[in-house]
This record gives sequence, C-alpha cells and structure tokens, in this order.
Amino acid sequence: MRNPKPRGRAVQSAAPVARLRNFYVAFAVIALLIVVGVVYNIYGTTAEPVKTLEATIPAPRNAEIPMGKTDDGRYYLGKPDAAVTVVEYADYQCPGCAFYSNSLSAAFEKDFIATGDVRLIFQDFPLAMHVNAVPAAIAARCAGEQSVGAFWQFNSLLFTNQIQWKELETAAFKLQNVEYAGQLGLDKTAFAACIELPENERTVRDFQKKSNALGLPGTPSFAVQGAIVDASSAKSVDDIDALVRAAINKALGK
Repeated sequence: MRNPKPRGRAVQSAAPVARLRNFYVAFAVIALLIVVGVVYNIYGTTAEPVKTLEATIPAPRNAEIPMGKTDDGRYYLGKPDAAVTVVEYADYQCPGCAFYSNSLSAAFEKDFIATGDVRLIFQDFPLAMHVNAVPAAIAARCAGEQSVGAFWQFNSLLFTNQIQWKELETAAFKLQNVEYAGQLGLDKTAFAACIELPENERTVRDFQKKSNALGLPGTPSFAVQGAIVDASSAKSVDDIDALVRAAINKALGK
C-alpha cells in the first residue's frame, strides 16, 4: 500500500523512500529464499531431468499364434476364423487385469488360442478412477502402429511393470512410455509423435464409451460369442478365468 502524502509537505522526504526501498529488497530476498527452498525440497540440490526406469521385459508370446487387427481397430490373437471369439475388456492400470495378464493369460493362450479354437480380441476399457489408463492405452496402440506384434509386446510390458508406472504424473509417464518403446526396439521418435496425436486419444475414448455402454461390472470383463460372462459370483480373478473357460467350453460343445 502506498503511504499517504504527509499534510503540509509538497514532496515526500528521502528517508521514508529509502526505508520503503529497503523493505521491498528484503521482501524480494525472503521470497527468493522461499522459492529456492521449495525447489530444493522437490528436486534436491540440482534440477535434474525426470529419470526413466528400466522395464522388466516379459517373455515373448508364442510366435506361431496368429495376430492381427480388426476393422474397427482392436488387436487380436488367434485365427480370424476360430470357432469362438472372446473379447477381453481391460484397463492397463487395473490390478486385476495385471494379475490376469501376468499369471493366467499364458495358460489361456496355450489351452484355447494356440489350439485354434479361440480368437481373443483386446478392447480398451480405461476406468475413470485410473488417471494413467488412457495414456497407457494410447501408448500400446502407438506401439501397434509399428507392428501388430509390438502392440502385444507393449501390452504385456505395461501389465508386467504396472507397479512401476501407475502413480507417475502425466508428463513423466509419457517419457517412461517412450523409454519403454526404446527398450522394445521400437522407433522412439515415431512413437513419441504418435502418443501426442489427438485422434489416438479419441479412439481410446470411443472404446471406453462402447465398453461403458455394455454395463460391465468392472475390469477385467469378458464376452464369449457376444455374450458378457456373468462374473457376479466371482470372488477373484481366478474365478473369472474359470467362468470364462466354462463359457468357452460350452460354446465349443465340450
């Protein structure tokens, strides 16, 4: 606040001006020290760039299993003309989805996909509560732009390393995804450009809306031959897997 002009004086004396100037200098110094302290607490003694982490690279999928992409942009494993089609609705940040991918999917592929009986389609269903689910889905799809096999590699890598990235801030997660792409031998420059394209987020959001419209109870969820598997009785992901297997066997007439 400016000091009021003293009555009876045409000009303010030099002493108050000097005191005011000293006050502002002291205030500026204190403010600078506060800012330095905040930066120090966040970044340490130096403002280092965000560090990325080395991923655990999952084992490659069975090279003999066919893979491709549907006309509407979903990736699949298995023969296109398989007797049974299964759709997996999943969220990359969902712990149950990670458990399924890391612990149960290999046996499922061996028992149903490698035999030629089932084609598995992966459909993005990022839940609103998971802030990194949409960026993760975009990243996997951008890997898929380089090759269908790269999509499935990135898909597995995200689930395998979920604990590593699930709480990263958006900017840090983007950098981490580019690093993941490099660790898989992908073109990092093309990948980094791809994850920034608005149309890729629109695609993921579109699948999110379609999944929500089905009234799914959560993730992971599955549909066998177009019918959502009722997993209301399931108490674990293992139970969901058992219900899906039963529905497939029924569809196969076993």
